[in-house]
Amino acid sequence: MKITPLSIKRQEFKRNIRGYDPDEVNTFLEIIADEFDQLIKQNEELNAKFTQLQKKLQDYQQIEKSLQQTLLAAQETSSRAMEASKRQAVLLIKEAELKAKQIVEKAQEEAKAIQNSVLELEERKRTLITRLKAVINAHIQLLNVLTESNKSPKESLDEKSKSIDVESIINRIV
Repeated sequence: MKITPLSIKRQEFKRNIRGYDPDEVNTFLEIIADEFDQLIKQNEELNAKFTQLQKKLQDYQQIEKSLQQTLLAAQETSSRAMEASKRQAVLLIKEAELKAKQIVEKAQEEAKAIQNSVLELEERKRTLITRLKAVINAHIQLLNVLTESNKSPKESLDEKSKSIDVESIINRIV
């Protein structure tokens, strides 16, 4: 049986010859009923506060869960961005290395081409000098032949010395 303030007030007891004073019992029951009523109200208030605090706790737990999810998402985004940056950096380094290698190879090819051109020019210079010497010597011999027939031996000797001077001039040019 559930006890309520009303059930306390309406409670009746059997009467006995030597029993309690009915007025005292009724007064005491009134006091108990009032106290019980206050306890019930206080209990209802506490239950209402408890329900309110439970709701706040659920709200805070939801906020905490949301913050944890946001933090996790931010960490994942940060990790993905970091990985993307690393991949981009590796790609840029590889591209730079490839470009540097191409530049070095091109420079080496150009240097080799210049070196080949220099060697070719030196060879052409030697060939030209050899031909020029041959032409000059041929002309000197022709002049010698022509002048020996018209000149004295002394003039012939002077002409030979001129021929030596021509060769030294050629050597100085080279």
